[in-house]
Amino acid sequence: MRLSCVGLIAWLAALSGCATTPEPIYYLLPTPDVKASAEYTGGTIAVRELALPLYARAQQVASLAEDGSVFLSDDHRWADEPARASTRTFVAALKQSTDAPIVAEPWPSSVSPAVRIDVAVDRMIGDLTGGSLEFTGQYRIVRTGSDNDRQDSFAYRIPIDGTGYKSLAAAHSNAISTLAEEIASRLTNTGT
Repeated sequence: MRLSCVGLIAWLAALSGCATTPEPIYYLLPTPDVKASAEYTGGTIAVRELALPLYARAQQVASLAEDGSVFLSDDHRWADEPARASTRTFVAALKQSTDAPIVAEPWPSSVSPAVRIDVAVDRMIGDLTGGSLEFTGQYRIVRTGSDNDRQDSFAYRIPIDGTGYKSLAAAHSNAISTLAEEIASRLTNTGT
């Protein structure tokens, strides 16, 4: 009887090992590769946290299914909080584009930014089959102490180079970098 109890415990232990689910795979936004623009000399730039749609703020990576539905994968997740990571990626790309002093929200109280940038994203989603990532929304450039705000919309279709979640994550970074380059161009060409 004792041997059969030990055998039963070993069998249950082996069975429980088979029932474990694999750990999710986590993705970072790749470091943007941005071309430098003309030098910006307008003072410190402050960037508010990017406002993302609910599915893009989720820890699970969202993708667009063939039927147009949004799929959130429990097996593929962002390694960082998506709004924070997107904001940091945007700041890094804007810094590479302008070589300006930039702070992200929440910025220190000792910093008095000359310009504030607000970005509201409407859509940020792509498929896993190598199609494209749709990235749309609005941004606002606010010069401190001026009523000369600039507001514009953006709409990009970023090609997804490859298939799967790693390629989708790279397209997210490319989309954010493309927006940063557009805004850098507005800042360096118009002084706003």
